[in-house]
Amino acid sequence: MKKIFILKGISNTGKTTKINQTVDWIITNYGCPNTVGYDPNNLEKDTFGVLTINNLTIGINSSGDDEYQVKKVDNLKTTTGELESPDIIICSCRTRGKGRRHLTSQYGRSNGWLHVFINVEEIDKSDPTRRQNRDARILDELQTWLTGLEKL
Repeated sequence: MKKIFILKGISNTGKTTKINQTVDWIITNYGCPNTVGYDPNNLEKDTFGVLTINNLTIGINSSGDDEYQVKKVDNLKTTTGELESPDIIICSCRTRGKGRRHLTSQYGRSNGWLHVFINVEEIDKSDPTRRQNRDARILDELQTWLTGLEKL
């Protein structure tokens, strides 16, 4: 069963930043090349593409503002250029709407996917401690799901 991890939340809650921090963690810890346009100097820049760790492919799409952006996950290509769903997808979407409905219908159990929604709740910017705790929890959850993964 393939896996999709979807960071969901309203705009400006840091979904892209958390996906990019996860991309950095994958590249650093697994030594794979940056094939997703990740810019370590701009964690708010959207990333898209496929990371490859040995035989395991991880699709990344940090842009989830609307249905068009969310549907980009349907076009992830392997390093050989073949249109093929990666083993794992990490993406984002809004809390509701056509983008979220698309992910639920196309990447659900009935289609062979284990989907995990990770809520990125809105926290007032005047409460940096709560924001840091939320962000650490989300990164820890994603890293826990990804730690030690290797395709057999």
